[in-house]
Amino acid sequence: MGREIEGAPIVGGDFPPMVGIKDKIGNFVKGKVIAVGSTANRNPTVTLSLLDLDGSTSISKSKGLYTEVEVAVGDAVQVIGSLTDLKDKLPKLIVGDVVTITYVSDAPSKKGNPKKLFKVIVD
Repeated sequence: MGREIEGAPIVGGDFPPMVGIKDKIGNFVKGKVIAVGSTANRNPTVTLSLLDLDGSTSISKSKGLYTEVEVAVGDAVQVIGSLTDLKDKLPKLIVGDVVTITYVSDAPSKKGNPKKLFKVIVD
């Protein structure tokens, strides 16, 4: 008998605050992975129990409208892999990993906008 290969669950409903670490080189988030999934657009998502953060957090009030919110150590936060480098790296994380995701540099791209590069380290 064959086996079914299932995709990552699509995240829906109430979302934890989204982490913003792409504004300044050196921004980072560190946390314990508590969930791995994907958005309706198939971008990978990782939900972390927050340990440390140098960046921003926000929630979506409506489509395209975000409001910054305060978070504390232990709160759930979400990283969305909408950027090419994170699309490749986030799906490789597993629940229970303690991970640090750091915005490390920009690389030239053919489209003109620099490609943001991230270091993803599992402790």
